[in-house]
Amino acid sequence: MHHLTAASAILAALALAGCNKEPAKPKTTDEVVAAANKLVKPEPGQYSSTAKLVEFSVPGLPPDQADRLKSMVSGMTGDKGSYCLTKEEADKGFEEAVRKMGEGGKQMACTFDKFDVAGNQLDAQLQCKGQMGMTATMGMTGTVGATSSDMAVKMVQKAAMIPGGEMRMELQVSSQRTGDCTG
Repeated sequence: MHHLTAASAILAALALAGCNKEPAKPKTTDEVVAAANKLVKPEPGQYSSTAKLVEFSVPGLPPDQADRLKSMVSGMTGDKGSYCLTKEEADKGFEEAVRKMGEGGKQMACTFDKFDVAGNQLDAQLQCKGQMGMTATMGMTGTVGATSSDMAVKMVQKAAMIPGGEMRMELQVSSQRTGDCTG
């Protein structure tokens, strides 16, 4: 797993865990980057990361289909990944990952409702809109340190194409520095 993927997962998780209050207005990218810059920068090196499926549901699916889909998604998240974080990448901190999250990719347009940093604690919420009326709310809460991170990531996707109109997923995403980068 590449470090931006892990960082993106962490940021996505942070975004979902926000409280039920309606935000006054979305945070600008610059506001989110300024908050992310308060986090300790990761040390360069080799990292091991895991993403464990905590919850997965598609309420509109029959139970047997939902169980098969949950098993398939669980199988995709259980493996450990490894990536090398270079000194140049570490020096940038989380800025690039935050900017990519805000961009949302080609399929989605995203805004941060919340991105709060207190010491090594992160609490963020992200709202995304996509094609054919798809929406997603993502939240992340957890800790970020120089050599490790541990985040709860929650996502709720809504779209007419999803049976029952909604899919919910929660992941526990962790990474740990394991030493210097290898070849």
